[in-house]
Amino acid sequence: MNAFLAGLNPAQREAVAHTEGPLLILAGAGSGKTRVITQRIAYILAQGIAQPGEILAVTFTNKAAGEMRERVAALVGARAGRELVISTFHSFCLRVLRAEIAHLGYRQDFTISSEGDVRTVVRRLLEDLDDVKETFDPDSFVEQIGLVKNNGLFEVPEDQPGGDTETARKYAKWLPAVFEKYQSALRAANTLDFDDLLLLTLRLWREHPRILARYQKRLRYVMVDEYQDTNHLQYELLRLLAAAHRNICVVGDDDQSIYGWRGADIRNILSFETDYPEAKIVKLEQNYRSTQTILSSANAVIANNRARREKKLWSELGAGRPLDWFVTGDEEHEAKMVVAWIQHIRERTRAKYTDFAVLYRSNLQSRPIEIAMRQAKIPYVVVGGQDFFERTEVKDIIAYLRAVVNPRDEVAFLRIANMPRRGIGDATLHQVHALCLAENIPFAKGLSEAMRRGAIQGRSEAGIRELLGLLRGFGERFRQGGAPLSQLVQELVDRIGYRAELVRTSKSDLQLEQKWSNVEAVIDAVAQYEQQCEGPPTLSAFLDESALNKNDDQRGNANQKRSGVTLMTIHSAKGLEFPFVFIAGIEEGLLPHEKCLQGDALEEERRLFYVALTRGKRHVTLFEACARNRRGRERLCTTSRFVKEIPEALLCRHVRAAREMVSDRVAPPQVSQSPKRRRKSR
Repeated sequence: MNAFLAGLNPAQREAVAHTEGPLLILAGAGSGKTRVITQRIAYILAQGIAQPGEILAVTFTNKAAGEMRERVAALVGARAGRELVISTFHSFCLRVLRAEIAHLGYRQDFTISSEGDVRTVVRRLLEDLDDVKETFDPDSFVEQIGLVKNNGLFEVPEDQPGGDTETARKYAKWLPAVFEKYQSALRAANTLDFDDLLLLTLRLWREHPRILARYQKRLRYVMVDEYQDTNHLQYELLRLLAAAHRNICVVGDDDQSIYGWRGADIRNILSFETDYPEAKIVKLEQNYRSTQTILSSANAVIANNRARREKKLWSELGAGRPLDWFVTGDEEHEAKMVVAWIQHIRERTRAKYTDFAVLYRSNLQSRPIEIAMRQAKIPYVVVGGQDFFERTEVKDIIAYLRAVVNPRDEVAFLRIANMPRRGIGDATLHQVHALCLAENIPFAKGLSEAMRRGAIQGRSEAGIRELLGLLRGFGERFRQGGAPLSQLVQELVDRIGYRAELVRTSKSDLQLEQKWSNVEAVIDAVAQYEQQCEGPPTLSAFLDESALNKNDDQRGNANQKRSGVTLMTIHSAKGLEFPFVFIAGIEEGLLPHEKCLQGDALEEERRLFYVALTRGKRHVTLFEACARNRRGRERLCTTSRFVKEIPEALLCRHVRAAREMVSDRVAPPQVSQSPKRRRKSR
């Protein structure tokens, strides 16, 4: 047997050895899909079917791409591993656009706008729409703009649905104008948002068939991880790229499609055979993570979904104990029960705190659990805290660097214009912004034009001239090279007097040092980039790398080093596993969420619960509150329908134990032992 097929189960071997034509690998939770992908790449290379540079593997996070590259390199050698194209969708498309974007009339020195930058642009645009009398939320427009782009559209369609409410219809009415102005603002600033990286690549390939043909010829084998999470835009990119050779292999699990709210389209994986009638389908159903009780519970729940491919997970790891199900009084009771059960399990099994994860539907559920953890002196980490690149001082330094690379970047300039203070007031900046909109000119040119016309004078003019001179000077130094990038960044930070600004604005010495350490971390990141960069290091490439890392999927944030019990949303837990998983808030209106009780939305909620169950390795515990404080009012709760879908034989329901282990102002009510019956109100 080939070395790359050894140690695989029959279904895994079948997937690895199938090298020609479309292939759909339906990989259930914990079925070893990453191993199958990497072994398949190694097998293709070992058989001489393709060269490393002819294989493209696409993932959803930079962390996943890095791990896949390391695994393949360990199998086929470091040199071949370096030649493989393994990246996220955004990284791959950025690489394409850096080489080809001039064909679309864009400047090659474009910068990438963060989510915060996008909100800033939209907010300013709304201020300039005189006809808008109502107060609009910029975030709602940002979301709608993203959905339009994720559908592969370059403008808002005339038949864009208006929604069921008056507010939704108002947003729909103004969306075309806001979308058009937003895109014009980005283009004038020579910036792209993250969706543009994919959308403009699609446009490039559609409008320039010769360029597309070049990439098709080069990338003969395309492999896609987590295919169930792709949106329509990603689907179109893959369809075009694989059209010539049709050697596309997609790996995913429709039962774990939980990102419909941000554009993921489950139809992509469900209709794969329609797109590729000659496709081979392989199911990976053997689970290497969980006990059979956990899997049987998950199988029973997900079987209630209609839009899915039939599969049934099984394990050789033993039956395991039934799922424990605690019925508690309210959220404080629930939190104390979580703590008590963690302590009980640790006493019984000698488990470490890092073996536990508490999962919930909404971040709002974490507060009482955190309080209970602190009171019990249990170490914990909450996944989903403030991202490093979202910290004020980090955003300031990055904005300076973006303005150095791309003087047209309006958002970057507006952030740094008065940081530190230079006497440039908001009124001055608003005046320049209005001029740029009226004459459709970039912001840097608008500044020069405003000063030429005498619209900016005195201290403001001096401040702007000083800043423009600073940016031009450092721009030239970065382009010339000769000095390490990190040294130049350090000089820029010193030149603008940023530490003095932090001294002025910090409320304490501790806060000052925390903020300054973040600035130093940016400089260290530049130095690290220089050390690891394979080619000549450039400031533009560093900013690209930083932007892509910042935009990494939230699942990547969940992989941070853990020092205690992990608290996280179920969405953040996707792709992770823990010996002991606690699922809190298993109530109607929470899981499933009250806004998702019908049709496709309900099925996605059920998939979310399925994902939560299948994170557990040794045991899963469910927690339910009979009453919960919501929007300032205490409301009675009923058991989640998803729990009722689990066979009784797989559940061990605790009511008396909860009452005995926890005391609070609300006592758990007497409850029927049958999960099939409706619980009585208190």
